[in-house]
Amino acid sequence: MKKKLSLIALCLMLSTTLVSCDSSKIGINADSFAEKMFGSWQALLIQLGATLIMILIVSKFLMKPVREILNKRKEYVSKQISDADKIKEQATLKNEEADARLKDLNNEAKVIIDEAKANAEHLLEEANLEIENEKKLQKELLKKQLAQEVERSKEDIRKEMVDVALTASENILKREVNEKDNQKIIDEFIKDVDVNE
Repeated sequence: MKKKLSLIALCLMLSTTLVSCDSSKIGINADSFAEKMFGSWQALLIQLGATLIMILIVSKFLMKPVREILNKRKEYVSKQISDADKIKEQATLKNEEADARLKDLNNEAKVIIDEAKANAEHLLEEANLEIENEKKLQKELLKKQLAQEVERSKEDIRKEMVDVALTASENILKREVNEKDNQKIIDEFIKDVDVNE
């Protein structure tokens, strides 16, 4: 608005300067030039008045609504920009939160994996200990069974030896040995066998 008024004032000053120039110096008849340019001074005033009224009407009915529309548009754009900035800030915060949560989840996963490895190693150690204990029990059981088998074998051998000894002694004595003598010979033979072992 100020620029337009400045332009109008400049035009008025230029026209007044031209009208007031001495026509003899520039070789132009000033009156005829002004008349040709603007017509009579009354017409000039009417044109200036009409122009000012036109400017006022245009500024009131066109400029104000246009300015209001532009201000609303400016406010709308500013609001959109501020909303976009808020959304960007929220997105940045959510992104940071997601990164932090991802780090936490990675740390939790690492802890869980480490715990699982430790549990697996512990279970492996327990299984190895159980296997070792089972082996020891099997060895002890086998030793006991072997010792029992050895004892049975010794008992069988003793019985065999007693039978052989009885048969040999009957042959040697060629007589019938009574029950009491038989038991006495068996006991002596067993003692001899235990001593020899």
